Amino acid sequence: MTPLSFEWQWNLDYGIFMGFLYLALGIVGCGLIVAYIKTWVHLHEEDKSETRGSEIHSRSKYSEY
Repeated sequence: MTPLSFEWQWNLDYGIFMGFLYLALGIVGCGLIVAYIKTWVHLHEEDKSETRGSEIHSRSKYSEY
């Protein structure tokens, strides 16, 4: 239900409910955008680190164990 639909009643109850609904949807949307941006940045950093050397980082100190 949106304020543009013909069934909308301009009551305080609807305003509070829809305000909290849009607030929750906004928070979830912002969280998804932040997660997408962080993933994108991490993937680019990982691509740059792979071009420096072909050695696998987890096996670099294998002989020390």
